[in-house]
Amino acid sequence: MLLQILIGLAIGLIFGYALQRTGVTKYPRVTGMLLLKDFKILKFMLTAVTFSMIGFYTLGSLGVIELHPKALDWGKVVGGLIFGTGMGLLGYCPGTLFARIGEAKKDAWVALLGMVLGILFFAVNVKFFKSNLMTKNINGDISAALGINQWIIVPIAALVFVGIIYIANKVDDFKKNF
Repeated sequence: MLLQILIGLAIGLIFGYALQRTGVTKYPRVTGMLLLKDFKILKFMLTAVTFSMIGFYTLGSLGVIELHPKALDWGKVVGGLIFGTGMGLLGYCPGTLFARIGEAKKDAWVALLGMVLGILFFAVNVKFFKSNLMTKNINGDISAALGINQWIIVPIAALVFVGIIYIANKVDDFKKNF
């Protein structure tokens, strides 16, 4: 148990360091992404998603891990909209929030308070949300939902993500020249 905690702490420190070094914790960078003016966060996240997707599906195919995709429901859609609104207003997601707390940024504590209040609001109203927003109609794995082998979807998604990163780099290069 202690080893798992230490491993988690080490991974968290490495992740926080990577977030801070790449500049994705900065509010202007987050708003720049949302306004399609700064693509560094987009490229950072798509790179992480691409490697994670390939890694998880490879490990799943080899039987090293078992994948259990969660069902898509309205709760996740509404939660995502609330999350996105908060991220757009404050410029923080949970990872960048704690990285900014580690940087001793005072505004991050305000965002943490908002996150805690949101969690408490959900906890108090969880029965309402479960009964009204959480249905299990759509499998969270797009390959299963479409009835297509995952190894057809994974390379296509990876190519799309790499293509988006390539285009974002070209846009950045174009902006540097003007």
